[in-house]
Amino acid sequence: MSSPPAKRTRRTDADQSILDPIAAHVFDNTHQWAAAYREATPYPHGIIADFCHDGFLEQVLEELKQSTKVKFKETDLFRVYQSIDLGNVQDGSELAKQMPQLTKLKRALYSLEYRAFVEKITGLEAGTLTDEVDCAANCHTKGCHLLCHDDVIGTRKVSYIIYLTDPEPIWQDVDGGRLELYESETIKCKSNNEEATTTKTKSNDEIRFPTALPVKTILPTFNSMAYFVVEPGVSFHSVQE
Repeated sequence: MSSPPAKRTRRTDADQSILDPIAAHVFDNTHQWAAAYREATPYPHGIIADFCHDGFLEQVLEELKQSTKVKFKETDLFRVYQSIDLGNVQDGSELAKQMPQLTKLKRALYSLEYRAFVEKITGLEAGTLTDEVDCAANCHTKGCHLLCHDDVIGTRKVSYIIYLTDPEPIWQDVDGGRLELYESETIKCKSNNEEATTTKTKSNDEIRFPTALPVKTILPTFNSMAYFVVEPGVSFHSVQE
């Protein structure tokens, strides 16, 4: 990715339209998100409520229900129904035409302007994020879950979740699906055969484990976004049934 220009140019109307699905207050409160992110525990993370304009994500949710199919996937880490990689849906394709609002949201999330915003609120150096963005819809029914892990996958730098839970009735604890965040602790390594959730530190004789129980949980409220920078041995999280 090329380095940013030395002089910032004024955003054009065309550039602004790319970000239209996202509510204006999201960008107006950049400093607030950045401060909250830095102070969050057990590791830096952020939650933005009312992420998109009123009524927009309801349309996205309906498009997903009507125009996509989910496939059951299960491993020793997760049990979930997942859509196709929405990043592969090309503009102008038949599927994109069936999901115009989702296509608009995808354009916004993939844009240079939005990546620059994410870098600011997470404290990343400008130009860190590339246009390689994972985008898929996960459907959690009874029994679906995601076990504890730190999200270190390939070159992934930032993990995010935009919640499309049913807007009505309002999601509550009894509905499940909370995002669970864990503290980590460093211990001496006793063998080379450690559990999948452990991560070696720079010292070859130490590894980092998540604690047994989460120290913070986040309700998957419709039209909110959770996000955090992926860090080996630190960004441990799971998703409740």
